[in-house]
Amino acid sequence: FKDLIPILRHYVQSRHIPDTPILFVSHNARVFDVPFLMNEFNRCSEEIPSDWQFLDTIPLARELLKSEEGKNLSGKSLQSLRQHYDVALDGEAHRAMSDVNTLAWVLQAMTHDLKLSVSSLLERSFKVSDIVNTKKKKKSTS
Repeated sequence: FKDLIPILRHYVQSRHIPDTPILFVSHNARVFDVPFLMNEFNRCSEEIPSDWQFLDTIPLARELLKSEEGKNLSGKSLQSLRQHYDVALDGEAHRAMSDVNTLAWVLQAMTHDLKLSVSSLLERSFKVSDIVNTKKKKKSTS
């Protein structure tokens, strides 16, 4: 992973438009993807850039389940959302590229159904420091 971090940083910077946020989107970001990245960056003695923001689409799926638009949704999993929105499976489920393509379509549909703007998505995003602070709070209260 140590060899990939500079490539990832370079890629992100090469696509970044100045004065706009850097937002990574994943389904289960808060519980799986971001902690995974944190561990890998830490293992390589690197830090995730503080301007990187993350959006977890599971809370959006929960919101959708409670809405009129989501009344026929069977669950909050990415596959349930894919089926709900009739998104064709591009490859095998639970394979990285297939899940990325599925999430791209599902996110568009969910933001439409929930009437979410880019700014409202950014308000729902979090940074690595938010996870670190949450872990510290949990330790101090236990």
